[in-house]
Amino acid sequence: MYNGEWKMYKVELKVKRDCSRYNSVISLCTLWLILLFFVPMNLSAQSIDSLITEALINNPQLKALNYKIKASEFKVESTDTYPSPLIGIEFSQVPIDNLNVWDKAVSNNLSISQMFPLGGKVSAMTDVAKKNVRIEQNNFEVYKTSLIAELKMSYFSLWFIDRKIDLQKKNIELLKKLLNSITVLYQVNRINQADLLTIKSEVSSHEVQLIILENQRESEVYKLNKLLGRELSSKDLFAVHKISIPKFEYSEAELLKILSQQNPSLNKMQSMIEMNESEVRANNKELIPDLMLSGMIMRMPRGMLLTSKTPPAMINGYGNIEIMYGVMASINLPFAPWSARKYTAKEEELLAGIKGIEHEKSDMEREMISNLKSALVKLKTSDELINLYSKNVVPSYELAVEAQTSAYQNNQTTINSVIDSYRMLLMQEMNYFMAQADYQMAIAEIEMMVGKELRIED
Repeated sequence: MYNGEWKMYKVELKVKRDCSRYNSVISLCTLWLILLFFVPMNLSAQSIDSLITEALINNPQLKALNYKIKASEFKVESTDTYPSPLIGIEFSQVPIDNLNVWDKAVSNNLSISQMFPLGGKVSAMTDVAKKNVRIEQNNFEVYKTSLIAELKMSYFSLWFIDRKIDLQKKNIELLKKLLNSITVLYQVNRINQADLLTIKSEVSSHEVQLIILENQRESEVYKLNKLLGRELSSKDLFAVHKISIPKFEYSEAELLKILSQQNPSLNKMQSMIEMNESEVRANNKELIPDLMLSGMIMRMPRGMLLTSKTPPAMINGYGNIEIMYGVMASINLPFAPWSARKYTAKEEELLAGIKGIEHEKSDMEREMISNLKSALVKLKTSDELINLYSKNVVPSYELAVEAQTSAYQNNQTTINSVIDSYRMLLMQEMNYFMAQADYQMAIAEIEMMVGKELRIED
């Protein structure tokens, strides 16, 4: 009887020990589930707003476009001027064997002339230069809008990669702890070696994915550094851990109105049309003659040499010094039949260019409207997925993980099923993060299409 009780006691002790080991597995699995959703916030993280401010200050291309605006403004000043006057001096008919050009020349001539463009040509060309300033300003706004949108997309792509890296690290850590725990069970023959190898291979798989993600992150940081104007090799860039999902309240009609009125690319096309129209007006004014006024003062140190009736003293160059002057007015004839075609053909060229820009603008607007509608669909889809994943999908997979873990405890399923359930939970969690990133990127695309940052409340 004593031996029977002792055997019963050993069986109960073994059962308790096995139950304790299984409970430790359950505890580790529960900890895995908790840590799966907990990632500490990086203290050096920067918000997207702070990065936008930095990019607007330091981006090299933005600086270059700003200087182009200044250059075009100076061009307006240089265009709004008359042509330079001409001044000339001539020593006429100097004997070849004498270097005294002042007293031995037949005449010393000082002339000055000035061209006066008539018919408002200067103001017309100045108007063309002013229109070009507006085009350069549009170029600045086009790049600024594109820069902000590209910066946001890259930032939220980095945020998504960071979240995947965090999940992979936590899974690797917990898989290793689970591996250490079930190794004890393997030593007492409670599980087979296949379960042990399965977990080891799962750890290796996650480590491979982690390397890939870290390389992707490094590539994204290089892209952000370029946009921010930072040193390209800098790696001190982290996205915030948690992003808010703002409520988007703009209707499609409102966005289309903003697009047609404020999109800088469309405004640039309109400015190009207006500049070409100004060039047409300036070109037509070229048919108006220009006035040239000139005057000349002549000094004749040997007197005036006239005809054979001139006194011999004058012919021999011993006359008195005489001073005379001359004036002249002349105009060009741009409307002459053999030259007028230059201006009429130029007008036809500019008008054809205007038609081409108008059609190009129309096609660009249609493409932008199409992209805007696609971005709105993407935004709506992402919003629905965020709600679905947060309220239904992720909680359901959490319950599935708990059920699979409990079944494994009771020897009703295999370790593969448990790992698959955790793998599916990880996948759905990543999909949830991806939906959040897609939502933010869709807003960035919409802002790029309409051409301005939208006021969206969190």
